[in-house]
Amino acid sequence: MAIFIQHCKELLTPLFPGNGKIQRLKNASLIIEDNLISWVGSDHDCPSPEPGDQVIDGTNQILTPGLIDSHTHLVFAGDRSGEFIQRTQGATYQQISASGGGIASTVTKTREASAYDLLRTARPRVNRWMEQGVTTLEIKSGYGLTTESELKLLRVIRQLKKEVPIDISATFLGAHDIPAEFKENRTDYIQKIITEMIPAVSAENLAEAVDVFCETGVYSISESRLILESALHHKLKIKVHADELSALGGASLAAQLNGLSADHLLCITDQGINDLTNSETVAILLPGTAWFLKMPYAPARKLLDSGICVALATDFNPGSCTIDQFSFILMLAALYMNMTPDEILSAVTVNAAKALDRETETGKLAPGYRADLVLWNAPSWEHIIYHPTHNHAGKVFASGKLIYQSEIWNECLFL
Repeated sequence: MAIFIQHCKELLTPLFPGNGKIQRLKNASLIIEDNLISWVGSDHDCPSPEPGDQVIDGTNQILTPGLIDSHTHLVFAGDRSGEFIQRTQGATYQQISASGGGIASTVTKTREASAYDLLRTARPRVNRWMEQGVTTLEIKSGYGLTTESELKLLRVIRQLKKEVPIDISATFLGAHDIPAEFKENRTDYIQKIITEMIPAVSAENLAEAVDVFCETGVYSISESRLILESALHHKLKIKVHADELSALGGASLAAQLNGLSADHLLCITDQGINDLTNSETVAILLPGTAWFLKMPYAPARKLLDSGICVALATDFNPGSCTIDQFSFILMLAALYMNMTPDEILSAVTVNAAKALDRETETGKLAPGYRADLVLWNAPSWEHIIYHPTHNHAGKVFASGKLIYQSEIWNECLFL
């Protein structure tokens, strides 16, 4: 049985990763067969449904690929609202971390939590992403910082992947911080990551990639390189939290090692931009974090104009970005990073797919691609960016299956 989505007001799809160019089709249709997109085109040229086929009327709806959030820290325990209040009174993120708060605070609570409790609190978070049109989601570990706790987190992510209908990509982030018990002998912890944690993650096939927080006061360039080279040795892909709080050179390191992505980039240098330009590494920008921490935004225009493939993600986490409304991230990208609507759509579809090594599977509406797509209750894609506090997702499909339908179907708040 095929699924026909017909009479869409507009269908938008990126052409390929990198340049932000979008194909727009008015009065468009799409056909799904065997969980894949089999046909895309105008209503006029659409084949006729056969008996038994399902037909969905997309009148007045906008059709896009499913959204991809390529950077989240979604599984954790604890609450850091007190630290948020400290920051409203003038404390910096670095000062809070130095006093025992920050990541260390979440690590304590996450170590204490059972796998059951972590799974119980993570499920509604994943559901919230699905309801907003997210059909591919990256989730990092990083709040355990012991072999046992990191494996616990990754097993929770694996269980989530079994339970939900969307695609979840797991990333090992044991190098998220130096745990308190290793502050005086950090080299021992780095060796534990290299000789114990990464081999265990690889042996259990718990993650696709390894990430490292390459930052002043956390992991140096040389330390980050050792960890990432160990990941590559164990056939794991690599990513880097790069140049977020200081211009350390993490973006250049990611490019040199052919990483999937360099993430954050608030403090990226011209050298870092040049190195990314000459690589296939995706720049994942996280404007919600800059907004939340009241920091300057990543230089999106400079990156885009240099020809770098740019993705956008939420960075949802308990300390530096609690934003769980993906469309709010899109508005920040437009308002404060001067990204165009077409660039934004590419950044949360095909470019984000490339950042997760999925650009040949999802992220665009084309025959042969996985049928991950969203019908939006909105007059235009631009409207979704302009009015971000309302969920405009009308119907969400993942691998050709309807996974969410708005209770207010086919209704727009603005006529």
